[in-house]
Amino acid sequence: MPYKNLSLPKLANRPFFYTSFAQTIDGKVYINKKGYWPIASKTDYETFTYLRSYADVIIDGKNTAIRFAKYTIDTIHSDEFKKLREKNGKVGTPKYLVLTKHPDETLTKILENPYEYNPTIFQKEISELVEYLKGKNAKAVFVDGGPHVIASLLRAKLLDEFFITISPRIFGNTENLAITMVEGLLLEPDEVKLELLSTEIVENELYLRYKVIY
Repeated sequence: MPYKNLSLPKLANRPFFYTSFAQTIDGKVYINKKGYWPIASKTDYETFTYLRSYADVIIDGKNTAIRFAKYTIDTIHSDEFKKLREKNGKVGTPKYLVLTKHPDETLTKILENPYEYNPTIFQKEISELVEYLKGKNAKAVFVDGGPHVIASLLRAKLLDEFFITISPRIFGNTENLAITMVEGLLLEPDEVKLELLSTEIVENELYLRYKVIY
C-alpha cells in the first residue's frame, strides 16, 4: 500500500484540502463511455479509500455525486472503512458535502441512503466554504472531484496536495468524451506550481504525492 503511515499537514488558519486521482499516461481521469472505468488497479482503489479515511469531510461536485455518491456513502459506512479510520485515529463518519448552485431531484434522490446519514448540499460561493468547514471543526478535507470543483479550488488557492496514480494506459479522445483532472478553467502558465513530495512504483503504476505552491 503506497503512502503508509501517512501524515497530513495541520494548517493554522483553515482546513487542509487534498485530492486523489488516477489518470492515464495521456492525462485522462474519466471517459464518458461504458468500459473505461476503473482507470487503474485494485491497489489504486484501496489507496484511494485509505486516503479518504483520514478526512473529516469529503467533497464532491454535483456531477461526480450523481455518478458516485451511492458508492461513497456505502464505503464510508462499511466496517473496513471504520477500522481504517480507527487505525488512523479518526472518530466517527466523515461528513459528505456536495458543491452545487443547482441542486435537483436527481441529486436529492441519489443522496438518499439507508444509514440515517444526511449529506449536505452546499450552494454558496467557494469563498464561503472555508468558514463553513471551520464551523464544522474540519481539519482535513478530501476533494473527490470532479474536475470543475478542482478548478474552482485551485483558482481560490485552497487545494494543498495532490495524490496522483499514473496508470499504464492510453485512451486518447474523440467527441469530447474524455475528461482531465481540471476542466472549465485555463490556468496561467505559472499560476500553480507543484513540489514533488514522494514517488512509489507498485507493479506498473506510479504513485505521486505533490504539494501545491501558489
